[in-house]
Amino acid sequence: MTTAQPVLDLTAGTAGLRPQQPFRDSRAWTRQSLAPADWMVPVSDSVAKELHGVVAQLRRQNLPILMLDPADFEIPASRVMIAKARTIVDSGTGIAVIDRLPLDEWTLDEGKAVYWLLGKVLSKPVAQTQNGTIFRDIINDTSGGAKEGGLDAALTQSRLTYHNDNSGNRNLPNYTGLLCVNKAKEGGISEFCTLYSLYNAMAKEAPDQLDRLFRPFFHDRLGLQSDGEPAVSWVPCMSFDGKHLSGRFSISKITKGYKRMGEQMDNATLDALECVQQIIPARELSVKHTMERGQIQIIDNRRGLHYRNDFKDGDTVAERRHLVRLWFRDQGRPFYDG
Repeated sequence: MTTAQPVLDLTAGTAGLRPQQPFRDSRAWTRQSLAPADWMVPVSDSVAKELHGVVAQLRRQNLPILMLDPADFEIPASRVMIAKARTIVDSGTGIAVIDRLPLDEWTLDEGKAVYWLLGKVLSKPVAQTQNGTIFRDIINDTSGGAKEGGLDAALTQSRLTYHNDNSGNRNLPNYTGLLCVNKAKEGGISEFCTLYSLYNAMAKEAPDQLDRLFRPFFHDRLGLQSDGEPAVSWVPCMSFDGKHLSGRFSISKITKGYKRMGEQMDNATLDALECVQQIIPARELSVKHTMERGQIQIIDNRRGLHYRNDFKDGDTVAERRHLVRLWFRDQGRPFYDG
């Protein structure tokens, strides 16, 4: 890399290691090999009873949501449910959907409080912006993105191509959580693909493009970095530590990164990025899911890519897509860059 502009170099420890054979464990699946039971985690009657008890207690004596700690509540069945979901995410499909919170019986703030407590059982919530935003409302932002860091593509009705959240940051979230408050009138279908399935398919059909993913790309940091820090990072889209694959993939951030650096992507770079977008649907490497009100989706943000097609909102609040996002990391500090 030769550039006159400062960049955040995140290539340390990523060079030289590549898997030598296909992955054949439960992390490498295709759509046809999965059933909903492999990734759906039902809210049992005992869990629902516990969570109604939490809400009842908060109605008697409330606290700000960010002060709530699961250690202050008796929720053993809920802990077992979250442990099951995390096992599925860590060792199985990479995605789990908790089905579902009884949001119709609670206020939105009560639902977010329960979501927060369950999330803290899962892992450590962390900031989603440099300003310390913890909860992020994922809606169609008609204001044009005048707020933090400009318009986030997630806050539009347009499709989101396959990506990892926060791909240009020092310390990506381990997990992305999404609580569905309302689904869209039309569209908004989510997809998730593990890097292990993607690696296997590309190793067989597109080895040159796969090799390019293991070399660095520029990633725009969307203006969310600390003052004085580089606006662009330099990091591979895929890396391997000898046991696990991890990803930092986002066509939009990479495209903006090269533009900000004043550099043109060569054919090998463009071909590798396009190959990912084509091979996942062509080989049915992703699971598809339309989130329903009250469901919580948890994904492994480092070892999988997620996607959302475009959507249309209706005229009523109940027909306007509204998800509440939390990010989680097991290590590092809770600041945005970890």
